[in-house]
Amino acid sequence: MPNFQQMKDLWKLQSEAKRMQKELRQTVVEAEGEGGKIKVEINGEQNVQKIEIDESLLSPNQKNNLERALVKTLQEGSKAVQKIVAQKGKSMLGGGLGDMFK
Repeated sequence: MPNFQQMKDLWKLQSEAKRMQKELRQTVVEAEGEGGKIKVEINGEQNVQKIEIDESLLSPNQKNNLERALVKTLQEGSKAVQKIVAQKGKSMLGGGLGDMFK
C-alpha cells in the first residue's frame, strides 16, 4: 500500500505530466524538404499544423517526387518532435520518480 509520500510524489508527477502536455501542444517544429520547397509544421502532439508546397512542385509530372518529398519531410518533422518529447519526458521522470517505487 502506498504511503503518503508516494501519493504526494504521484500527484506531483501527474501535475508535471499535464504541464508537459500543455507545453508540447504549444511547441511547433518546422521541417523543410526539397531545398526549402516543402515546409511542414508539426506540434508536440505530432499533429501537422501546416504544409507549404512551392508551386514549382505542383505540376502533374512532379507528382511522384512531391509525394516522396512530402513523406520524407513529414518523417523528419516527426522525428524532431519525438526527440523533444523524449527530452521533456526524461527531465520530468528524472525529478519525479526517483524513490517512488522503492
